[in-house]
Amino acid sequence: MGVDAADIDGDGWEDLFVANIDQEVFSLYRNNHNETFTDVAHEQNIAETTRLLSGWGLKFFDYDNDGEPDLILANGHPDDMVDRYERGVRYREPLLLFHMESGKLQNVSSLAGPAFGRDYAARGLAVGDFDNDGRPDVLIATNGGAPLLLRNNAGRENHWLGLKLEGTKCCRDATGARITWSAGGVTRSRLKTGGGSYLSSHDPREILGLGRATAADWVEVRWPGPKGKRERFTGLPAGKYTTIVEKA
Repeated sequence: MGVDAADIDGDGWEDLFVANIDQEVFSLYRNNHNETFTDVAHEQNIAETTRLLSGWGLKFFDYDNDGEPDLILANGHPDDMVDRYERGVRYREPLLLFHMESGKLQNVSSLAGPAFGRDYAARGLAVGDFDNDGRPDVLIATNGGAPLLLRNNAGRENHWLGLKLEGTKCCRDATGARITWSAGGVTRSRLKTGGGSYLSSHDPREILGLGRATAADWVEVRWPGPKGKRERFTGLPAGKYTTIVEKA
């Protein structure tokens, strides 16, 4: 089923989200910094919301550019006849959107637009800025139906900085790079991943949410590789995408 990773508590360590089939709540694993993880799905408002769902596409992403990781889930049961024999479980299921607020993921699906009021046999989910406005949009594949393209209209009051990383010694898309940035005196970090979700690949560009800050104080890239070479940048323009090429 779907899987993704993000630093949900800002401690610099990657946490994991794993979707399951119905009757198994989805799991959110907090990284304990010692090669073990603790499932915090109940305290993060995930468990009961997902108990009767089957999750496929999913992604941590900062949909409102406030700098915090949010979460979207695309769901649908694998058996198109499950409605006939399993009580409370449906083949077509709703999308879910969670917003990070004071360290907790809050279900804001009812506020996210009409698409979140309908049910789908959803499978793959990919995130990308298709209209280049700095707000990540979402494409969802549905079983037996047309794909669903969700244009993001949230976070217009917040600012952003876009990066396209190009590796020269590491892989071309710099998968595995650690991006750290400071805006308004708040420091955040993100690991650049190559996929996730379910049978999906995302826009390789990174959108760094700046919140109400109009510019980043600085951005640091730790390129993947055995030496973990670091480069720090200042003066990167907000509101547009900048290409950064790894120094040879």
